[in-house]
Amino acid sequence: MPPPGKDQGFTIIELLIVVIIIAILTSVTLPVLSMVRQKVHQITCCNNLRQLSIALAQYAHDNNSLLPPSNNSGKSKDQLKNCGAEVWFKAVDHYLISSAIPGKRDEISIEQRLTAVKQDPVFRTVPLSEQHKTRTLKMNMNLTQKSECQRSIETIGKPAKTVLLFDGRINNSGVANNFEGSYGSVAQRHSKAANILFIDGHVECIRNGDSDGTTGDGWPDPHAGQELIWDPDKPDLP
Repeated sequence: MPPPGKDQGFTIIELLIVVIIIAILTSVTLPVLSMVRQKVHQITCCNNLRQLSIALAQYAHDNNSLLPPSNNSGKSKDQLKNCGAEVWFKAVDHYLISSAIPGKRDEISIEQRLTAVKQDPVFRTVPLSEQHKTRTLKMNMNLTQKSECQRSIETIGKPAKTVLLFDGRINNSGVANNFEGSYGSVAQRHSKAANILFIDGHVECIRNGDSDGTTGDGWPDPHAGQELIWDPDKPDLP
C-alpha cells in the first residue's frame, strides 16, 4: 500500500511495459492497414476498368463496332491514312458523364468525376503540375493494324484473352504522357499485380514477377501464368 496522502503513479517499469505494448500493437496494425489500403486501391481500379469497359462498348455500338484509337495521332501507323477519331481517353467522356460517381454529382465537378474513373488511385500521388499529362490506365496499342486508324471488335477472335486496357507505367515523363501502351508498359502497382481489362469486358488482377510496383516496372513473363494476347493478329507472340 502507498503511504497515506501520496498519489499513486506509474513506475518506470510500468511505463516501459505500456510503451512496449503500444509498439507491438503498432507493428502489427500498420502492415494490416497498409494491406487493406492497397486492396481498396486495387478494387477501385477494377471498378474503374469495368466502367470504362461499358463506355467503350457503348462507343463501339455507336461507331460500327470500332474501338476508339489508342493515341491521338492524326495518322495510321504506316502514315498512309488520315485518322480523325478521338483518342480513347477522351472518347469515353460522353458515356461516363451520366454514370460516373452518381452520389457525388453535386459535390465535385464533371472533370473530377471523369478523372476518378479514368485514372488509377495512384494518380493522387502525381504532382499537380504533372496530372494534366499523366495517364495511369493505358490502351493496348497492338490492337490496331498498321494501315488502319481503329479496330473493329468483331475482328478480334479471342476477346476473353486479348488485352484492352491495363495498369500503365508512369515512372517517367515519356511513359506518363502516352495514352497507349503495350506489354513493356505494364505496372504491377497492386501488391505486385496489375489490373487487366479484356476485350470481352472482364477484369483480372494478374500477379507475376518481383516488382513492388513503385517504379512502374513491367513484368518478366508476358503471359503471366495464362495466355494473354497483346496482338490479336499474332496471338502467339507477347
